[in-house]
Amino acid sequence: SMIIRAHECVMDGFERFANGRLITVFSATDYCGHHKNAGALLFVRRDLTIVPKLIYPVERTMNTWDPMIMQQRPPTPPRQVPRRLGEDEKGQIDGSEW
Repeated sequence: SMIIRAHECVMDGFERFANGRLITVFSATDYCGHHKNAGALLFVRRDLTIVPKLIYPVERTMNTWDPMIMQQRPPTPPRQVPRRLGEDEKGQIDGSEW
C-alpha cells in the first residue's frame, strides 16, 4: 500500500506523492557541491508509521568534487516542486486533477 524509493534528488530530502502512498527519499546533502539540498532518513516504526529525519547541508569552505567527474557526467538536477495538472505559473487551476 506504500512505495518508498530513493536516488532522485529532492530539495527537502524527502517528498510525498500520491496522497502519501509514494515517498522519495534522498540522503545526500548539497548534491554535487552546488544544489544546497537537504538530505533525509526515514525511520519506519513497528506500526509502519514513517518518521522523517532531515539532514541539513553545512557551509563548505572548499570544493571537494573532482572537476573531471563533473565534465564527464553532469549531475542530475533536483526535482522541481510538483504542480497539479492544469495549474499555470500563477497557481490558477483549470479543474484538472493532480
